[in-house]
Amino acid sequence: MRFLLAGGGTGGHIYPALAIADELLRRYPHSELLFVGGRRGLERTLVPRAGHRFVSITVAGFERRLSLGTLATAAKAATGVAQSLAIVARFRPDVAIGTGGYASGPAILAASLLGVPTLIHEQNVVPGATNRLLAKRAKVAAVSWSESVRYLPHPDRAVLTGNPIRRDVVTASREDGLASFGLSPLRPVVLVTGGSQGAASINRAAAAAVTRIVAAGGQVLMATGADKFDDAVRQTRDAGTELHVDAEGIARSERGDVILVPYIYSMPQALACADVVVARAGAITLAEIAARGLPSVLVPHPKVPDNVQERNARAMEARGAAVVILDRELCAERLADAVVNLLVDDARRRAMAHAAAEAGIPDATEKVVDCIERIVRKRPGGAR
Repeated sequence: MRFLLAGGGTGGHIYPALAIADELLRRYPHSELLFVGGRRGLERTLVPRAGHRFVSITVAGFERRLSLGTLATAAKAATGVAQSLAIVARFRPDVAIGTGGYASGPAILAASLLGVPTLIHEQNVVPGATNRLLAKRAKVAAVSWSESVRYLPHPDRAVLTGNPIRRDVVTASREDGLASFGLSPLRPVVLVTGGSQGAASINRAAAAAVTRIVAAGGQVLMATGADKFDDAVRQTRDAGTELHVDAEGIARSERGDVILVPYIYSMPQALACADVVVARAGAITLAEIAARGLPSVLVPHPKVPDNVQERNARAMEARGAAVVILDRELCAERLADAVVNLLVDDARRRAMAHAAAEAGIPDATEKVVDCIERIVRKRPGGAR
């Protein structure tokens, strides 16, 4: 069997593709996989690092209004499609899988034009522009939210699968997580993260909220983003929490109940030891929070296309799994109120945790690959 996977630009499009690839190789250990992505996106480093073949194409974003750059964008898009046609013709995949982002458009369109059945996966509540176009020709549109179906051109081809996540997100133990960060098992842990690059607004509010969170009995583990670490340490100190930065570049309070790190490489362990999460509302983040059944305070990124993060966050809020604070309304007092209210109200925290778990689909990866297998079986000759 040969499978072509395309998607990229951000981790939210890449990590689901990598999870799908792992499950495909588990079921089809002798299959061939080929990833197609852009030359400048994260996929060019993340995919080879995961051990998969990767080829790059010319990628262009959609122009949301006519401008002098429209013709240049159209020329890049046409080049990407032409390159993809050549790649698909050489590789001859049995199924092509797209996980969104501009990089998936040319490759999945080319596969469809050459008669290869396609599956697209959408991570957000509102499908992105690329997936809305590709859904017109896809055999299956796998979605992560039931609300997504009404935005698709062929609702009858939609399958609710959830968002593929790393297997260790579900299997990591709380004990290992606490030990890996040196946290106490006797006090609840508040995990604060603004994503891989951090979020200055979340760092600023959390730094000033730390004293109230600790006074309420909590511990704080904050991932600041590498280029925002020094500012976050200074802001936390200015708010009254003394920190010592060790030789590994990790800032800790004297009692070890406040820890600031530039980046969390072991996010499954961090989630495993968390009792409350403060985060942006990217699709992967929410899928991982739901898979662990964690109550959350969500601060959607204010500058993403179609406002998808707020829509994601509102979907979790509507299920009773999250508290939403808009970025423009975020301040230390509001954040501290939201977190402390959860820490001191065990019943509410448990109810939100249950709602989060209900929203999650831990076997999403398996469900997506089930859809791929059904496509394979319907092909002439079935699986080779």
